[in-house]
Amino acid sequence: MVSIALAFVASLLTALIAVPVISQIARRVGLVDHPDDKRKLHTDAIPLVGGIAIFLTVLVATPLVVWLTLEFQPQFLGWSRSQLSWLLGDVAGQVLSIHPQDYPEILGLILGAGLLLAVGVLDDRFCIRGRQKLFGQFLAVTVLIICGYHFDKVTVAGLTIKFDVFSVLFVYAWVIAAINSVNLLDGADGIAGTIGVVMSVALGVMAILLGQMLNAIIAFSFAGALVGFLRYNLPPARIYLGDAGSMLIGFVLSAMAIRSCFKQTSAFAFFAPLALLAIPFIDTAAAIVRRRLTGRSIFEVDRGHLHHSLMKRGFSARISLLWVFLLSLTTAAGAVLSLYFQQSHYALVSIIIVITVMMANRIFGNAEFQLVTRKARGYADSLRKAPQEQAANIHQSIVHVQGNRDWNETWQCLSDFSDDNGLIELTLDLNAPWIHESFHAIRRRKDVGRGGNHEWYAQIPLIAGGRLFGRIELVGSGQEKLSHHQIIQNLSRVMQGIESSLVPADTPAKPSPIKPERRAEKKPASQDTTGVDSELTAKTAD
Repeated sequence: MVSIALAFVASLLTALIAVPVISQIARRVGLVDHPDDKRKLHTDAIPLVGGIAIFLTVLVATPLVVWLTLEFQPQFLGWSRSQLSWLLGDVAGQVLSIHPQDYPEILGLILGAGLLLAVGVLDDRFCIRGRQKLFGQFLAVTVLIICGYHFDKVTVAGLTIKFDVFSVLFVYAWVIAAINSVNLLDGADGIAGTIGVVMSVALGVMAILLGQMLNAIIAFSFAGALVGFLRYNLPPARIYLGDAGSMLIGFVLSAMAIRSCFKQTSAFAFFAPLALLAIPFIDTAAAIVRRRLTGRSIFEVDRGHLHHSLMKRGFSARISLLWVFLLSLTTAAGAVLSLYFQQSHYALVSIIIVITVMMANRIFGNAEFQLVTRKARGYADSLRKAPQEQAANIHQSIVHVQGNRDWNETWQCLSDFSDDNGLIELTLDLNAPWIHESFHAIRRRKDVGRGGNHEWYAQIPLIAGGRLFGRIELVGSGQEKLSHHQIIQNLSRVMQGIESSLVPADTPAKPSPIKPERRAEKKPASQDTTGVDSELTAKTAD
């Protein structure tokens, strides 16, 4: 136990020294995060060195602690047994031993983490493409698998399930999911680091319960490095993790979970890591549901993540961080209790508790739940109702995903437009992260079948102050009174009102294509039918 405390303290002190030094170097080479007034709302350039500092800290502190432990283990054990046995029992006397299979696995962890760190640094500095990042993640996980990170079977209720080749596929899915889940959650000061500390400590405790002292030292060393980094990352942050840091946290902890828990054949050791990473996984799953069911790309940026939802509720940055800490602590406790009592249901119950608390307090997940139930209800209605019943219905669904601005008047205007022009379907999707607003609504006629030969489709962007903040999609049958050109042209006038309402007050207006001296000669819009012909007439009048 002395070695575990030493690992934590050594990494903590090393990180406290390393982070400022590496930050100065990062500023000189341009490895900083610049504000952009869209997603990145901080005012100054902030170094992106968290990942580098954490990696180097653990790489220096952990071997030193392991060497000291092996060199002075009798003294450490004697002190632990005499001073801590009343509190920890037999655990206080655990011996550090290194087995032959530990060498390739630790080497694989270092090489894989180093490779992923390099990919993250490249992304932080040069903004590489998503597929390039994914390829780098794939290579890093491949290194783990080559070095022995896989498992063969798990026993559930007396039934042994063999994975064979599916074990490799599971490792790819598990580690890559963890990498990207933590990366997506790293959107506010201290969030990813705090979750990383909770998970590292929980993994260390789980390793102790399993008698794995080397894994415990690595986990507590990683936790110490994260705590040292958080000294500079708590709100308001002076240092950021960057993609390199957030991906590193997900990679190391998911790999350590495989090494510590998944190689056990019992179900409780299988479900415990799932509870451990429950918060990042829940956040990512909600993001995928939210984006897919609103017709967006799953890679599209929004402000619907857990920390955004907490701040939307009016919580300060530090109170939001406290909420994330408590939620992570709940699932981490469930994971540890599952191992301690050797019962899977502790892990599962902790996940259910967290989801229930978040939804009951309307902290997170309510909009996603509405989207899912809306989709399920529509599908159930299509199966339950007869065609003649469906024909008389107009299906309409509205979900205010985020924010408190009233969009009902805007949507009613578009609904009236849809009815007046006989459209089959009209969708409004708004995503304005800079004002924390997200709104999705759809109106569909059921008396006109989809997929006809004359059906046409259009998607029109909504832009305010140079920012793309949404889109309007419309589907027509091809049998409307007006041509599709006229319908789209008329819709553009409706869209102008929506766009102008979201232009920030401090955004300078774009220069008009009409010279100032000719604006007085422009005919009023009421005298034309298209909104475009009058402008052309005014420009040619003189």
